[in-house]
Amino acid sequence: MRSPFSEEIKAELSRIHPSACDARVLAALLPRAIHLGMPARRLAHSTETSAPSSLRKACCRRAYLRGLFLAGGSLSAGHSGYLLELRPPRGEATRARRLLIAAGLAPRARSRRGRAVLMLRSAEAIAAFLRLTGATETLLRFEARRVQREVRGRTNAAVNAESANLARTVAAAREQTAAIRALARTGRLARLPSELRGAAAARTHAPEATLSQLAARVSTTKWSMRQRLRRLVEEADR
Repeated sequence: MRSPFSEEIKAELSRIHPSACDARVLAALLPRAIHLGMPARRLAHSTETSAPSSLRKACCRRAYLRGLFLAGGSLSAGHSGYLLELRPPRGEATRARRLLIAAGLAPRARSRRGRAVLMLRSAEAIAAFLRLTGATETLLRFEARRVQREVRGRTNAAVNAESANLARTVAAAREQTAAIRALARTGRLARLPSELRGAAAARTHAPEATLSQLAARVSTTKWSMRQRLRRLVEEADR
C-alpha cells in the first residue's frame, strides 16, 4: 500500500530554501531526473544555474540527499514494514550510494527496468534519512505512526499468545475430563491413590478451572496438580 508520506516528504523538502551552494547541487541533479513531481519541478526551475557544484560541505551533501528523494524517491508502508526507495538519475547511483553509506545508512541496491534503485528497509534508517534531509515535520508523523504500529503489533502478539495458551488449556482440560470419565466407568478411578482421586474430583467439579485454581482447591502446588492430571490421562490410556 502506497503511503501518503511520499508526497508529504517531497512537499516539505521543496519548501526548504537552499543556500547558494545547495542550489548548485540541486540544479545539477534535478533536471537529469526522468520524472519530476510538481514540487521538484518548481525547485529545479528556481535553482537553474551554470555554476559547478561541490559536495565538500555537509550542507551540500544534505541538499544532494534531498535532491535524490525529490528526483525519484518514495516511501511505502505495508504489513511487512516500511520501504524507502531512491531512484538516482543516470550516472548518480554510485555517488548516491557512497554518500548514503558515509551518512551511516546501508542502502540495498538492485536494478529495476535498467535503472539502479537504492532501498532502506529499516525504520531507524528511514528516520535517519528524513532527519538528514530536513524533513522534520514528516519525521514526527512517521515516528508517531511507527510507534502506533509497534504498540498495535505488541498488543496483537500478546492477544494471540493468550488465545493460544487458552486453547491449549481448554484442550488439556477436555482430555483430562474424558480420561476421568473413562476411569470412573471402568471402576479403576476408585482404586487409584487418594491424591489422584482428589485431582479427578477437582477437575470434574471445575472443568474450566486453571491449574492454579485446581491446585488451590486441593491445597497443593501447580506442578503437583499438573503431574496428577497427567497421571490420570496415562492411567486411562492403559
